[in-house]
Amino acid sequence: MFGSNIRRAVGAVVAAAALVATVGAGPAGAKDEDESVSWTDGMTKITRTVSNAYLRVDDTVTVTTKLEKKFGGVTEFIYEVTDVHPACLMFDSAKLDGKSFGVGTGADWVRFSSNRIKWPIHPVVGTRSRTFEVTYKVGSSCERNVELDTGMRYVSNLVTRKHNTKGPAILVGLDTSKTEFRSVPTDAQVGESVPLDSKVTGGNAGETVELYDGATKIGTAVLNRSGVALFDWTPDREGAHTLTSKYPGNSHTRSSQSSFETVQVWAGYAETATVLRGPATAQTGTEVIFGSQVSPTPEGGTVQFRDGFADLGTPVPVDADGRASITHTFDSAGTHNVTAVYGGAPGYVGSTSEALTVTVTDNDGDGGTDDGGNTDGGGPGSPGNIFGS
Repeated sequence: MFGSNIRRAVGAVVAAAALVATVGAGPAGAKDEDESVSWTDGMTKITRTVSNAYLRVDDTVTVTTKLEKKFGGVTEFIYEVTDVHPACLMFDSAKLDGKSFGVGTGADWVRFSSNRIKWPIHPVVGTRSRTFEVTYKVGSSCERNVELDTGMRYVSNLVTRKHNTKGPAILVGLDTSKTEFRSVPTDAQVGESVPLDSKVTGGNAGETVELYDGATKIGTAVLNRSGVALFDWTPDREGAHTLTSKYPGNSHTRSSQSSFETVQVWAGYAETATVLRGPATAQTGTEVIFGSQVSPTPEGGTVQFRDGFADLGTPVPVDADGRASITHTFDSAGTHNVTAVYGGAPGYVGSTSEALTVTVTDNDGDGGTDDGGNTDGGGPGSPGNIFGS
């Protein structure tokens, strides 16, 4: 019988629920299925069926009570049938013998009533059974993973019976929850505060969310009215940190945890200095080379060369020696203030060189190689000529 089976299962279900992050309705592993229980009251057989014994909030469930006369009895006139249900189930509709029927309702009952001769059930000839059907919606106040009794009462010309807990019982599973980080940086620095926030769908304001680095709990925060927990994490060691946030759940809601997010923490950001080399003079239409040196040598990053506020080409990756260079042709005469801007890299702060003033004159068009008086060795040539080979 369902009642005894479910009692044995409840303990295991409760324990298993804590291990499941986001699972559907009902006990872990349970399938939607109906449950029935039958018994005999004199010469009347009573069968009660619930359409789904494993439920979740907002599900609908139909409870059917069938009264059937056995051979050898006498005609019985049914006066009243009452379906007894958990108060957390909300009445939706009722049917008698497959047709809609108006009923009376209370906090934990639904009653079918008629005159004394309208609902006979006969042992041989005529209508031998009557079926009373009630559909409910599962409310949020139902206890979770606890056996909830159902039953019935009826009055006839032969008997008055109360079977308030005869069954079948139903079980409402834990609600689901979902936990996720909304934004996590890919890198951070030892000793610097990192703001994190975790969104929990299905949680309640005031409940606690835990922050983990691997298997170590490193912080807790409380859900606000928007279901968001705000953390302030200050990493204390360098290296890769695998972060996750966990919602422990409650008596009505399953626990859940976010996906793992990896943050690379650096020991500290080193200050850098960028030096720009190039010619002091140039002619329009003639290529010149500008080179930069970033110190200390960073692990990656790019340099953007600029003429005033205008970018000269696209950012140039620094090489293994911290160098980057471009070849540029000025198209207008005048004074040009060129800078090299290093954008930084993990563990390295960006920096900008001092401006190099280049005086550009118009090319006289005689095909000469006059570099306009450049004397610092920064004229056309290789980047190695600028910083040495």
